[in-house]
Amino acid sequence: MKKKTLVELRRIANLIPKQNPFEIAAFLCPICDEWKFVFLNGSLVFMEDENPILVMQISTIYGTLRANDTLYILCRNRALHYFDRKTHQHCVVFLDNTHDDISGPMLN
Repeated sequence: MKKKTLVELRRIANLIPKQNPFEIAAFLCPICDEWKFVFLNGSLVFMEDENPILVMQISTIYGTLRANDTLYILCRNRALHYFDRKTHQHCVVFLDNTHDDISGPMLN
C-alpha cells in the first residue's frame, strides 16, 4: 500500500461523515469477511488466524469510509486508521498532534 501524505489523509478525513454506532455497524457488517474483522462485545476486532490483532471500541469511532481497496476509520481522537484490502496492511496517522505515523502488515 502506498503511504499517503498527511495533507491527503486530512483531506480524506474531512470526507468521513459522523456516524452513530448503528450506522458504523451497518456500513462495516457487509464487508467483515472480506476485510477480516468481527464485531464482539461492542468492539471491532481485526483478526489474524483467529487471533485478535487490533481491537477498537465502536464508541471511539467517529466514522468510516471505503474508497476502492482502502478502508478508512476515523476515531474521535483524530487518529485515522487505513487498511488495504489486498495486502492487509494497516497504517494509523494522528491528524492533529503529530506527523508521526505507524504502519505495517496487519495480516499475512
